[in-house]
Amino acid sequence: MSAFSVLPYTEEQQERWDRFVMEQSANGTFLQTRRFLNYHPAGRFRDDSRMIFHKQELVAVCPAADGRIDGRRAFRSHPGSTFGGLIVAPSLQRAPKLVELVSALNGQLLADGYELAELKQTSALFSRQPDEALEYALYQQGYTQETEISCWLPLDRPYDELRKAYSFNKRYDLKKCVKAGLIDRPLHTHDELSVFYSLLCQNLRKFDATPVHTLRELVDFHDVRLCDEARFLGVFTPEGEMVAGACLFWFCQARVLHTQYLATAPLKGCVPSTYLYDSVVRAGLNLGARCVSFGT
Repeated sequence: MSAFSVLPYTEEQQERWDRFVMEQSANGTFLQTRRFLNYHPAGRFRDDSRMIFHKQELVAVCPAADGRIDGRRAFRSHPGSTFGGLIVAPSLQRAPKLVELVSALNGQLLADGYELAELKQTSALFSRQPDEALEYALYQQGYTQETEISCWLPLDRPYDELRKAYSFNKRYDLKKCVKAGLIDRPLHTHDELSVFYSLLCQNLRKFDATPVHTLRELVDFHDVRLCDEARFLGVFTPEGEMVAGACLFWFCQARVLHTQYLATAPLKGCVPSTYLYDSVVRAGLNLGARCVSFGT
């Protein structure tokens, strides 16, 4: 019999869940907290998150939802988060223990009628400790790995040295932006967030896509839910017109600044997107980030 017990998450456990993710786990981020996940209205997903205990100690959580893949019932990483999967305690960073834990989870999911499981694990970039043992445990218990290519920039040098590493064309574009008088600053008001969101929607329309989050949700992130994690940045002309903007997520434990959304508008005589990227790099340096993540 396994030493691990797999129990469903209940609302009464929210504080304990969030404390574990943010303070007691090896690979948790704010994206797996209930504080973040609960921004979704009730009924959007059929939440089936799990908490895993070793005796009475909480040693892992798995934010997830009941879904379907190719017509089969599937236990899936929570659709409300970019990634999540198994969030585990540092004390479990040994392969034998993790193999036993994953086996216990699989056994419980089978008993609950699931046919498939799909876990989108936190990448090493956002983890506080190496995750090779967890990857091995998942592989050993029958999971296959699907890898996405992501782009990130190490901020391991002063700004002047980083800027010298830009391509000649980017340095030239940046000089033209500075000459045109572009400036960057944080976005604070709801009107500014609305202008940024309109710009973002215009950018995505050409790909027949819409933002994952609504304007109301971004305002909620800014005002209440993610006051410390969500940062909004705008690039403006001397006349005060917003020509580029960014929604940035700050992962403080891993010291990673992530570009959740980037949006730009055309401007005669210069390339605002170049200035925006440079602004993000400077924002990362000011935060003490070890890198800037530009996503997949």
